[in-house]
Amino acid sequence: MRIYWDSSALVAALHDEHLRNQLTKTEGFTRSHAFSEVFSALTGGRLGFRYGPHEGAELVASLAADLSVTDLQPDEVLSALSRSEELGVRGGRVHDYLHAVSAEKGFADKLWTFNLSDFQGLTHLAVESPG
Repeated sequence: MRIYWDSSALVAALHDEHLRNQLTKTEGFTRSHAFSEVFSALTGGRLGFRYGPHEGAELVASLAADLSVTDLQPDEVLSALSRSEELGVRGGRVHDYLHAVSAEKGFADKLWTFNLSDFQGLTHLAVESPG
């Protein structure tokens, strides 16, 4: 099963052994932008913990070792942005939208996130909390 992991699911996988094992058992993928989001969450301290930049980079690298990456080409981003108004995408929601577009491009069976409402109306894929 192809699972697209958004950054919230990836951060959780670093702190939950069961979820981390799921990452290695699924055909998991993400887009490269998720790595910067995970690094930001790990080093920013807003989630109740804070890693130094070196350790944060190592943790992101450990996740990357178990994932493939499906990125959007510039023309795909521009095409997605041209559809943004009809989907109600504006502001920071564009990042979730582009995660959804990448998940569709990579033929995900499911998109895993802990921010379910962020993806409402953005994709035809099953959007679920990891488990």
